[in-house]
Amino acid sequence: MSDTDHRNNRRTVAAYEGYARGYAAAVPATPSGRAAEDLRRLAAAAGPSGRVLEIGSGPGWDADFLETLGLRVQRTDVTAAFVDLQIERGKAASRLDVLREEIEGVYDGIAMLYVLQHFEREQVDAVLDKLARALVANGALLMSHMLGEGEEWEGDGGDYRVVRWPAAAMDQRLARAGFAVEFESFIDSERRPWRSVLARRRG
Repeated sequence: MSDTDHRNNRRTVAAYEGYARGYAAAVPATPSGRAAEDLRRLAAAAGPSGRVLEIGSGPGWDADFLETLGLRVQRTDVTAAFVDLQIERGKAASRLDVLREEIEGVYDGIAMLYVLQHFEREQVDAVLDKLARALVANGALLMSHMLGEGEEWEGDGGDYRVVRWPAAAMDQRLARAGFAVEFESFIDSERRPWRSVLARRRG
């Protein structure tokens, strides 16, 4: 993995550090529609009182929703400002850099939504391997990625790294890491196509 790969991610994280509270204010505090349905699928797959790791928890709105469904959620984010925001809200949250750190513990489910687009292609296999190791046999992963080809920088300052994936290419990566896709859904957000998948760790 190149120094450029790491620099790209650090630049994106730094941008979120400055925008975390604006992001929290801009995103609805209660998931609805397709997003809520996907979270309900994860809850059903994880089982009653299932233990779920959320990577990229942001302000914690999805974690709040999952907890109303009876799950026990470990909230994590690489952005310190998001972790601080959740702690201010009275939530337990911790910092996790999934690119550089191992995941502690084993979970019934993992949620990683609107995160993968910030990773370079060469980083994705190692991340998916970590997710597989952190799941029980037949554990569930709810993950999203931006559909398409190529990579670019977004945002007013061009500080948010975005890497797009075709569905077939992402499913190949998931299969290589030991996942089987059970369900997919699509959201057209801000004229950008997103795909979410619910996948199970085989074996």
